[in-house]
Amino acid sequence: MNTATMSICFLLLAQGDGSARDGASATDLKAEVVRLVRQLDDDERSQREAAEKALVELGPDALNLLPPITPRTPAEVKERLGRVRKSLETSSAESNAKPSMVTLEGEMSLADALQAMQQQTGNRVTGYERRSGQVKVSFDKTPYWQALDEVLDQTGLNINEFGGEASALVLTARPENETSRTTTGVYSGVFRLEALRLEARRDLRNPAVNGMRLSLGVAWEPRVSPIALRQQVSEITVLDDRGETLSVTGNQAALNASAELGMSAVEFGIPLQLASREAKRIGSIKGRFTALVPGRVESFEFSDIADARDVEQERAGVVVTFERLRKNVDLYEARMALRFEDAANALESHRGWVYRNEAFLTDKDGKRLENVGLQATRQAANEVGVAYLFDLPDGPAGCKFVYKTPALILQLPVEYEMKDIELP
Repeated sequence: MNTATMSICFLLLAQGDGSARDGASATDLKAEVVRLVRQLDDDERSQREAAEKALVELGPDALNLLPPITPRTPAEVKERLGRVRKSLETSSAESNAKPSMVTLEGEMSLADALQAMQQQTGNRVTGYERRSGQVKVSFDKTPYWQALDEVLDQTGLNINEFGGEASALVLTARPENETSRTTTGVYSGVFRLEALRLEARRDLRNPAVNGMRLSLGVAWEPRVSPIALRQQVSEITVLDDRGETLSVTGNQAALNASAELGMSAVEFGIPLQLASREAKRIGSIKGRFTALVPGRVESFEFSDIADARDVEQERAGVVVTFERLRKNVDLYEARMALRFEDAANALESHRGWVYRNEAFLTDKDGKRLENVGLQATRQAANEVGVAYLFDLPDGPAGCKFVYKTPALILQLPVEYEMKDIELP
């Protein structure tokens, strides 16, 4: 058995042992959640508070075990369950926003290395299946991007940022003479940044329009899938190699980039004043952007939709309302609304992700029925209304409406610094 096979076998054996332990602990966890939820309705206030605290301390694994809030749920239990769920949803989102780590040792094929990394991190990579090549790695809790860049450098591959695969990185051949990824990449949490281009313009007739434009590429671990990135101009500091400040020009207060479906990276174009002829490099650029990262996806199910009117369901910081079902010529129109307690601007200029949320019906036999179209009915800072169209030749009797959406939007601050960028 070679080193690569041994490494992967040890990984799989470790996962198998963990699964067995997890099965036993999952039963205990479910029993504990049931007990504590009952205690939320205890006669003693101290017992109710202790139960709420204990549920939060169980961590995100308890989320799937929490009961739904219904009209029969006592008011105080509803309030406490809501706080518990929101706290656990936030903890889950923050945990997912931490960088994945890779531990892998030995000489192995490209496919074996990438498959082992995917098993450890949940980050899916495609485009390598028909590529050969061996890699020799020594990763010990190495951040994912650093490990991936080293593997790609050894095999002469790159990432196609517009590969069209949702929640996956698509590999492609690297152009000849291109700089290695490990020397150009800057890593911050689940993000990888790189200075892509620096263009200077000197207008000989009108010096007032002289300037430079620095393009920064920002990629993320594919398991994260941010909604958008926002860079405040006031949080960018640029110095040349003499220590002189290069001001950010233009009248924009912030630079925005939306993460569209099928993209694994975005670009920020930073307009700068033209550097002095004495300067040879940008000595450093420091900044901090905010990533809007969706939290855990929750499923909302509404029964008896033929007669339902304005039925609300709440999870953590989101409320989904099934407003009504009505006939629209030959189709049926299911109207619903999505409202966030704090949408973090995700429903303003970056709301495209909302229309990609899953929305479907199930018939009386449980068969899934996809919508055949949608249209927005209203848009606000924290709320969006959508009408989904369905073809129901047998009518809506017994149908259930199912909607899936992240329960909260996390605002994740990301700090970075790049150094020694050669001026044109």
